[in-house]
Amino acid sequence: MKRYKAFGILAVGVFALGLSAPARATLISVTGPASSAGVLAQIIGAPAHALDDIQTNTGMQGFDERQNVLTSAAYSIDGGSLAAGTRVDSHMIFLNSAGTTALSHSSVTWVFSGIILGVMSDGDGTFEAASSAELGNPLTNYTMTFSGSGPAAPFDARGLESNDSYMVSGNQITLNLQVTEPGDWVRVLTATRVPEPSTLLLLGLGVAALGVRKSR
Repeated sequence: MKRYKAFGILAVGVFALGLSAPARATLISVTGPASSAGVLAQIIGAPAHALDDIQTNTGMQGFDERQNVLTSAAYSIDGGSLAAGTRVDSHMIFLNSAGTTALSHSSVTWVFSGIILGVMSDGDGTFEAASSAELGNPLTNYTMTFSGSGPAAPFDARGLESNDSYMVSGNQITLNLQVTEPGDWVRVLTATRVPEPSTLLLLGLGVAALGVRKSR
């Protein structure tokens, strides 16, 4: 009986822990035609650098940045602001050709597991630069420049220009990008996803069942 009680308490503890621990809202898929260089968009791991002339590609790439952040300040986003105290996950999508090579990639749809709360795509990347310390991936360098790296944000045309566009719908963003020099960098903020109650209930019941078995 003592074992049964102990495992029952454990089940309740795991259930409560699940309620208090939000899941991440990650990039889950990307679809669309190939770029003008014949390359499909892809989800990648966080690169070592997010600097122009260092992290280049021939088709759009996206990666997850910092997850489950309770913002300590209000951040500017396209068309408004994101309030301090908002729990978010951050992601970066970019197209950055080497040198002055012209490159375009259109009708690319990125899907996240959380609803999109805001996009940072202003022309010189000021919104991105102001938030990288808190929202940028901890494994990626956004600010420390070196020989041949090009400047860190903000700088002219870091974000989107008049020939670029995007459309947001729920947990999806569709991007149309054209670059020469420099590339285009876009930060997307999504709502941190909370586990479904039914999933947590099954977890709790599973641990409770384990407790019953162990008590015999």
